[in-house]
Amino acid sequence: MIKKFLPLLALLPLTLVAEEDKNFYQSIVGSGENLSGTEDLSFSSFPQLTITSGAETINDVSASVPEEAAKKVYPEPHRAFIFESDLADFSQNAYAEEVERLLAAYERTTGRKLVPGKAKKCALKIYAESGRGLETPKNLTLATRDALVRRGFAKEDIYIVGLQEKTMRQTGYLPPFRRKSGDFVWQGSPVIALDTGKFYDARWFFECALPSKDADAYYRADEESIENERKSFYPIPLMFGVDFWISLPVVCDSRSLGISGALANATLWSVSNQRRFLDNPANAVNMVYTVATTPELRDKCELSILSLEKYQFIGGPAFNANYAVSEKSLWLSANPVVLDFIMWQRVNAARQKRGFELILPEPPVFALASKGEKSLGSCVPEEINLVRPKDEASGK
Repeated sequence: MIKKFLPLLALLPLTLVAEEDKNFYQSIVGSGENLSGTEDLSFSSFPQLTITSGAETINDVSASVPEEAAKKVYPEPHRAFIFESDLADFSQNAYAEEVERLLAAYERTTGRKLVPGKAKKCALKIYAESGRGLETPKNLTLATRDALVRRGFAKEDIYIVGLQEKTMRQTGYLPPFRRKSGDFVWQGSPVIALDTGKFYDARWFFECALPSKDADAYYRADEESIENERKSFYPIPLMFGVDFWISLPVVCDSRSLGISGALANATLWSVSNQRRFLDNPANAVNMVYTVATTPELRDKCELSILSLEKYQFIGGPAFNANYAVSEKSLWLSANPVVLDFIMWQRVNAARQKRGFELILPEPPVFALASKGEKSLGSCVPEEINLVRPKDEASGK
């Protein structure tokens, strides 16, 4: 059954920056004594679809559109849902139970099966760029990997993909020091560090006039290197050779995007030569939209699973424990825009509580990614269904 709720003002775009508008925002999010109220801020206005363990694919929403027809529709029908579950704690068992619950609900609701296809391989894109303390929780990664194994994938055919070898070693996804053999493996699954140079292709790139900010850019003298300073190469392992991939982002604030989360994990933290975008909002937004809507990448990105075990509301992307927040919530969606939109509000609630300046106006990447010609999903409450899977036996 789908329940409709009147949208809260808190979910409307906040585009004003005057002091009275900040006071208005404060009246929406509350006094800021605690962050427990951010649950209502984010979700109470979304239409609600409650799925029980015996439910079948719903027939009264657009998720039942045949796949051939759905390909011609932007955003695709399966992007109209957010799936939410509460974690008992952050243990491996807790993640395993809730990840399976969310994935099963996603499959039932959308009719999309997360099983091996022609390639018989898939990938998990993790986030580790903030260093130790603000990386994709390993228990989440392992729970997602094991859920895919139960659906028919061999664990050696599930790639763990990250951007930088250095940060993957810092966060424990790779051993701290290089070994001669067996190095790029985590829990029995192969690890791909994109920046090792083996996983970019000269034919696939985003180009703009913004010069490189890589540390060694000024010491390159050959013509090809100079030309490539204006290029950011696409993550080939997420585009070819896999049936699909799942994004496991972590959220922090971003100087160029407002929020670094699901959209950034698939784009900014996947392409090469990305440092040049960290302080350049106009080019960063353009790059994110262009890369995220490239058909070869877009079609393979099945969904995102976002844990709120830890997210940072100021000072990102460098990790600072003083500005980190933790909630026992787990979200799944094929719509990265709405995940980032909701986290923008949560981050602003945390900033308001601590007396920091809010991220205003609304980051422009939301409008571009949701309303562009190839929309990645809406962030309008009336167009999103919230799914809270229930276990009939436990009554959760």
